[in-house]
Amino acid sequence: MESVLKSAVRKFISKAHIRNVLEGEWVEMVNEEGETLQGIRGRVGTVALTAEETEIGADAIEMQPGSAFPLHVHPGDHILYIIQGGGLVHVDGVDYKVRKGDTIFIPAEYPHSVKTFDTAPSPLTFLAVGHPHKHISAKDRMRLVKGHPDNE
Repeated sequence: MESVLKSAVRKFISKAHIRNVLEGEWVEMVNEEGETLQGIRGRVGTVALTAEETEIGADAIEMQPGSAFPLHVHPGDHILYIIQGGGLVHVDGVDYKVRKGDTIFIPAEYPHSVKTFDTAPSPLTFLAVGHPHKHISAKDRMRLVKGHPDNE
């Protein structure tokens, strides 16, 4: 009953809860050391508190051909939805080819990365939905998997 009461007092704020991730300013993305992820940028989407008082949110991410996220884990689970382009999503030791329209669920504790093809004709663009959500420019958005050759 308590969670029903909490959700009843939450407010829908259209200015904050409706955002177009295809428009707006691009934000630089960084790794946990604060170093810029080359060829990768994002647009801030919407974020809100769930009835359980954890953040859920969605952001757009664009990766230029030849760019890659290093192998990492997250504080929370997320789902990727491929808007444009193609590439590889690496989850727990396996590369999966992805393309426009694909959705991918990635459990927080599974080491994963996203890679683009050097020869791709356009950027890979996807929507990243996370729970709990971390701001797109947060250093603690991901934790690198230490000792992996891709991260050395």
